[in-house]
Order: sequence, then C-alpha cells, then structure tokens
Amino acid sequence: RAMDMVADRLWETRDRTFQEKKDGDTVMQTTAIGHLGGATLDNEENYLIRKLFTVGLGMVCVSNQARI
Repeated sequence: RAMDMVADRLWETRDRTFQEKKDGDTVMQTTAIGHLGGATLDNEENYLIRKLFTVGLGMVCVSNQARI
C-alpha cells in the first residue's frame, strides 16, 4: 500500500512537471524530483538506478553519496 502511494505521487509529480521542450530544444526532463544513491551500492547497482531515473523517468537531479 505504501509503495503504491509513493509510486502514484512520483508519477503524478513527473506528469505535472515534465518538460518536453525548453527554448525550442528537446529536453525530455523533470527537475521536480531528485534521487540520492547510497555509498553501500556497487557500481552496477548505481548504474541501473541512474539509468532508471534519468532515461526512464527523465530526472535530472541524480547523485550518489559516495561522490560527496
């Protein structure tokens, strides 16, 4: 139930804030959602998470705790 609520809110925010074009250029992104990965994840897990959020959902704000 809680995961469904999180997924619904995530998708609703994405749909509401998604930009297909900016100043005539195709951007296909949303800056209203961010993700911070944990340092305990290995490179492969971080790669998959980044792909899911950037390519799948169009998020721009993706970072990893290990970088900080």
